[in-house]
Amino acid sequence: MKNSLFQTVLMLLFAFSTFARAEKKEPGWTPLFNGKDFSGWYIISGQKPKNEDPTHLFQVHDGMVHMYKDAENGSKQPSGYIVTEKEFSSYHLRFQYKWGGKKFQPKENARRDAGLLYHVIGKDGVWPKSVECQIQEGDTGDIFTVSTRVTTTVDPKTTNVVSEIFTNAAGVMRTNQTVRPKFMEMGDGGVVFVQGVSNNIRRVIRNPENEREGWNTVEVIVRGDSATHIINGKVNNRILHLEQMVEDKWVPLTKGKILLQQEGAEVFYRNIEIKMLAD
Repeated sequence: MKNSLFQTVLMLLFAFSTFARAEKKEPGWTPLFNGKDFSGWYIISGQKPKNEDPTHLFQVHDGMVHMYKDAENGSKQPSGYIVTEKEFSSYHLRFQYKWGGKKFQPKENARRDAGLLYHVIGKDGVWPKSVECQIQEGDTGDIFTVSTRVTTTVDPKTTNVVSEIFTNAAGVMRTNQTVRPKFMEMGDGGVVFVQGVSNNIRRVIRNPENEREGWNTVEVIVRGDSATHIINGKVNNRILHLEQMVEDKWVPLTKGKILLQQEGAEVFYRNIEIKMLAD
């Protein structure tokens, strides 16, 4: 009798927990990765043509994308990425990543590195024009402008802005190109800052750092030319305006593909999903 009652209680608890999980499922989210294959995405591996991956550096198993699964630890391996076939403009993207144990030449002595690039446009290659939400040990959430430009707000102690500010037809603020500003909310004293050039990469450091051991959740909320980076539930970077250079003039960059990097370190991605937002 006691065993029967115990089993009944367990069944009720299981049923309740299943119902609770179903109730917590948020409406509007759709998988961007189906957990089975790369449908809706394509592969770029080093300098190889689209979808050529002869050594299977990109694999799917157990509902995850596994970068460098069968590559020998310490071997020389190319960088690359998976990227969506479609472009997106206004959306909430979220996924999880976790580091593996292997690192590869020429970055075998560097911190583990990967990344999410969004508003990816133009020609494929390492790396296409876009803006990056960095995924790297100790740096997840950093902004990297990849031949693009952003306006954000930063700690004024980290700007090193040239005191003379001038404008021309394009409206330019002159800065030291080697500056590494640190994000700060305007309400906390942050000042408006422009970072980026049309032919190289520039950086805005995240604040705070919120990476942890094991699985980490990355969220990027994009509305046209603005974006917010959220790591494990904490905002740590914002873009007020994202721009690209067109015919010698900076113009808003409002849409593009979504890309996940493979950059010299074993990494897993899972639960990649998207919710479309109104413009």
